[in-house]
Amino acid sequence: MMLTILSVLSRDSLGCQLCQQGVDVVYDLLESGATKEAIEAGLQKICNVFPDGEWKRDCEVFIVAEYEKIISILEADFPSSTLCTLMGACEYPLPPISSTCEMCMIGMIFLEDLASNELGLELVEFVLDYVCEIFPDSWYSDCQKFVNQEYEKLIVFVDNQFPPEYVCTVTGQCEFPIDPKEEGMCQFCQGAFTFMYDLFDFQSETGSNVIEIALDYVCYLFEEGATRDQCFIFINQEYDNLVHYIENEFSPKAICSLIDACDYEDPVYETECEFCRIFYQLALDLISFDATEDAIMELMEHICVIFDSKVAQKTCKIFIDKNFDKLIESLVQKYPTELACEMFGACTM
Repeated sequence: MMLTILSVLSRDSLGCQLCQQGVDVVYDLLESGATKEAIEAGLQKICNVFPDGEWKRDCEVFIVAEYEKIISILEADFPSSTLCTLMGACEYPLPPISSTCEMCMIGMIFLEDLASNELGLELVEFVLDYVCEIFPDSWYSDCQKFVNQEYEKLIVFVDNQFPPEYVCTVTGQCEFPIDPKEEGMCQFCQGAFTFMYDLFDFQSETGSNVIEIALDYVCYLFEEGATRDQCFIFINQEYDNLVHYIENEFSPKAICSLIDACDYEDPVYETECEFCRIFYQLALDLISFDATEDAIMELMEHICVIFDSKVAQKTCKIFIDKNFDKLIESLVQKYPTELACEMFGACTM
């Protein structure tokens, strides 16, 4: 019934002003500790936006039936203009829309602003139910189709305040710029993790939770089919490692090398000096980002899995154990390869 009621609300300036005035009155009543009856009466006055008749009566019935939810919305301290926009009484200032990607981004930016109030699941569901009211008729049905199709995902994304670009990309409304079929899995993998790093603050207080949710949905960057299914299988297998790598700020290149999305040929070497140069340059390449000392130490714990042969892995571990402290210092300072290997005593001038 709510959607039917809201769809007939006037979007002209007078209807918008009347709606906001009514909501402001109710806010004042809430702040003054008014009784439920007084607040309900104030809400009923908002229904005066409707012309006399069936729609006005339905609005009044709705106020009574949904009173508790409406109060929760008001207590979340929404601006009156936002409430009236969701109700369809006020127009949302929309830029021109030419694609479902633009539609999605606009809708998610609107929701992102609302979610900053830490709505809780009940109110997230409410705003999702009515977010399409911000769009004109020409985009309303597309919005409703999108929300209905992705409803469960959107609840998670909005509740966790995920960035609009991430939401609209993993739900397929906006294209991801790298195609694994055309550009290869290594480049796709690095692009996917770069995409995540660009959009999320994984070092915030909720970093671990955000990482886990982002990983749960990253496979939707693939088109539906066998490749996406394989991605889910792989993510499940490597889940704990991936969370660990991201928590420790491993670079996209390092992550994709460690999970074997990027091939790395086993080194060909005859002396410790040759191995040192190969290994140290590899480590430098994998910490091309602004790595912390802790991140570099974590990388040293995992880096040997990049090599396929057991011999190379064993040589790698022995080399790290022998030079661990000097390795960490050299990598933190990003000493050049020749200097570092001389410091380790692996190479001589």
